[in-house]
Amino acid sequence: MFEPVLLQAAITVLLPLVALVALRARPDLDAARPTGSARRYRIYLRGIARQVLLLAGAFNLGLGVSALRLWEITPPSTFWAVAAYVPLVAAIVGWVLWERRVGQAGHRLPAERGEEEEDAGVVQRDDDRNWFLAGMVYVSRRDPALLVHRRVGTYWTLNLGHPVAWLLLAGLAAFALLAVSGIVAFPSGTTCSSEHPGRHRCAEVGWPR
Repeated sequence: MFEPVLLQAAITVLLPLVALVALRARPDLDAARPTGSARRYRIYLRGIARQVLLLAGAFNLGLGVSALRLWEITPPSTFWAVAAYVPLVAAIVGWVLWERRVGQAGHRLPAERGEEEEDAGVVQRDDDRNWFLAGMVYVSRRDPALLVHRRVGTYWTLNLGHPVAWLLLAGLAAFALLAVSGIVAFPSGTTCSSEHPGRHRCAEVGWPR
């Protein structure tokens, strides 16, 4: 009978604690712009705390509607059954829209005066702006590394912002074109050698199978 009230009490205690822990989270800084990213991250954490509290309120409101049905204060109808979930859905949708607007760790928040020119002289390799095709392609002209570890899998990829990477790709493309056109022939067939007059020794030559 009082299960909704107990759940509301638990949510009222636990989710604000989650918000408090989020406010004390270790900042996710951009190594190239530490001052600006620290400010944006603090704003982002405060926004996360607000979203958690709004989620707690939505949970409690939905549980309140469910309690009214359980205590037969409201009639058992589809309208009230759906109404119990509306606050929670609205809170989740609002959180997703807010997250899309501010970006992960607040990187889409506008910079203040002087922050655009901030440059610590290092490269934030994990910056989303340097990765494309779901973490498969890396492009950064400021990164001197030719090979970097991919975000996906345990492999390495070329930094397409490095001039040498394009020279390597051009060389591979030229070699493939020459091979397809027949100008460069892969070894195949047989070779024969004569160790003694009248006796021949032949061996098949080609790519291993």
